[in-house]
Amino acid sequence: MAKTKSLLTAGLRGTVGGTLVFRRLNGETVVAAAPVPSSKQPSEGQVLQRERFRLASLYAKRALNDPELQIDYELLAKAKKLPSARAAAIADYFRSPEILNAKISTEESGAVVVEAIVVDYLRVKSVTISAISPDGPVLETGNGVLGNDNQTWTYTVQDSAGLVAGISFEITATDLPGNVTTKSFDYQV
Repeated sequence: MAKTKSLLTAGLRGTVGGTLVFRRLNGETVVAAAPVPSSKQPSEGQVLQRERFRLASLYAKRALNDPELQIDYELLAKAKKLPSARAAAIADYFRSPEILNAKISTEESGAVVVEAIVVDYLRVKSVTISAISPDGPVLETGNGVLGNDNQTWTYTVQDSAGLVAGISFEITATDLPGNVTTKSFDYQV
């Protein structure tokens, strides 16, 4: 791949004669040999990755049609030094939210509060917190409320009297592309 500064090729994009490809990269015109398709059959992993990238491209197209998301992805691209908002949206598609920490505490009023710190490449769309009894059934489920720091989600247990030893809290985080992460934490009475 070579950079070109010629006035004749400045701003060119596309294939010329089936042998050269011109494209813009970081504000400069570059030229490279046209890619040659492989004669080998793609592996199962390659087929899966191509499908994931196809879905990521479709997500980026949908996301960038939303004016607010387009601005968010443009700002993210600038902050992460990515070439475009599309690249930022695709990168977001490939990253799941992370549940960094959870704290379960009892307030003076007796209410049990679950606080979870959840981060994502751009932002987390929702956090659901479920109380699960030791023998398996879900006791209650509710949506976390996002705090001012944009990463702490809080949920107040509705039936704190029913919490006994062995109960766990399952935290499920979903980001804008739809990636889901789930993590469980044990409740200590």
